Amino acid sequence: MRRTWTAIVIATSVVLAACGGTPGAAPTGSPADAPTAANTGSPQGAPVATPDSSPSASQGTPGTSATTLRVSLIPIIDVAPLYLAIDKGWFAAEGLTVEPQIAQTGAATAAAVVSGEQQIGFAAIAPLLQAQVQGLPLELVAPSISSLPAEPPDPNGNNPVVVRSDSDIETAADLNGRTIAVNALQAVAELIVRASADRLGADSSTFEFVAIPFPEMIAALEAGRVDAIALVPPFYEAALGAGHRAAFFSYPYDDDARFPLAAWFTSSDVISSDPDAIERFARLMREANAYAQEHPEEVRAIVPTYTQIPEAVAQNIFLPEFDAELDVAGIEREAQLMVEYGFVDEQPDVAALVGDS
Repeated sequence: MRRTWTAIVIATSVVLAACGGTPGAAPTGSPADAPTAANTGSPQGAPVATPDSSPSASQGTPGTSATTLRVSLIPIIDVAPLYLAIDKGWFAAEGLTVEPQIAQTGAATAAAVVSGEQQIGFAAIAPLLQAQVQGLPLELVAPSISSLPAEPPDPNGNNPVVVRSDSDIETAADLNGRTIAVNALQAVAELIVRASADRLGADSSTFEFVAIPFPEMIAALEAGRVDAIALVPPFYEAALGAGHRAAFFSYPYDDDARFPLAAWFTSSDVISSDPDAIERFARLMREANAYAQEHPEEVRAIVPTYTQIPEAVAQNIFLPEFDAELDVAGIEREAQLMVEYGFVDEQPDVAALVGDS
C-alpha cells in the first residue's frame, strides 16, 4: 500500500534542520522532537575502525600531534562522507580523533562552535551567511553538498516542489497565490523555491510560505492544508511512493552552476588556536567528499549506521552532489539572492566567511 512506504520513512528518517534559520535562535517551525542520538541511532562518538587506505596518506603527517575535534552535526545524508572517513580510519591516520556530537538544529551547531563547546560544525550556507551579517566569528573550512540542474533519470533532482497527484498545479506559475510548506521560514528551502519559481515565470511574492517539519509535510498536503511542499530525500521518495508528483525542481539559475547548500565551519578562535588540525580536517573532508561522490554504494551503506533510515530505503534515496572544493563564486551568488529576497539586510562578506579555505 502506498501509505506503508511513507510511514516507514517518516518514522525513521531525520529532520534536515541544517537548513533552518539564523544561528542564535531556533529556526521558525523547527520541531520539538528534532533528532538526538537516541532517536536517530547515531553514535555518540566516532566509530572504531582500523585505518584504511586514505585518498592522500594513511601514515599521518610528520610533525603533527594527536588532536580531538568535537564535530556538531545533524545526522542526515549530507554528512555521510564524515562517517566514511571515520569508519575507514582516515582521520586517525592523520592524528585526529573526530567525535560527532548530535545537534537538533543548524542554529545549535553554530552556537556550540561559537561558544567553544565544539570545534567544527555543519550547517546550511544560508544561515551561515546570516550569521556572518550578524557578526558571528565563523569561517567555512570544507565543502559539503550542492544542488545542480536536474538530469535524467531523475528530472526533478533532489529539491523538488511536490503537489498532490490530483492537483491542477502543473507549472511554477500555477503556484501564484498558493500556499507552500517549507521546513523553516527565511531559510534555504524558501530561498531556492522563490528564486526557482521566479526564474520559471512565477511571481513568488504572491506565495504564502508556512513552516512545517519535513515528516509532517505529506500529511499536510494530503489534508489540503497546503497546495505544495518543498521536499528533500528521503521525504521526496516517500511522496512519490504515496502517489504524489513533482511540479518542478528548485534550481535558481539559468546556467548549470552549482548552488552550494551546506558546509563545514569553525570559529576564528579555533583556527587561531590550532590551524594545523583544522587544515588536516578540511583536507580530509574534501577528499572524503570526492570519494563519496565516486562511491555512492558506500554512501548508501553507511547512512543506516548513523541514522534510522532503513537499508532498503537508503538503497533508493536520491543522493546529493558531494563537493570536493568550496564554490566561492556559488556562495557569492547565493548571498546576492539572499539580499534580493530580503533574507539579510546587507550584503554578506563572503570573503570573511570563506577565509583561507
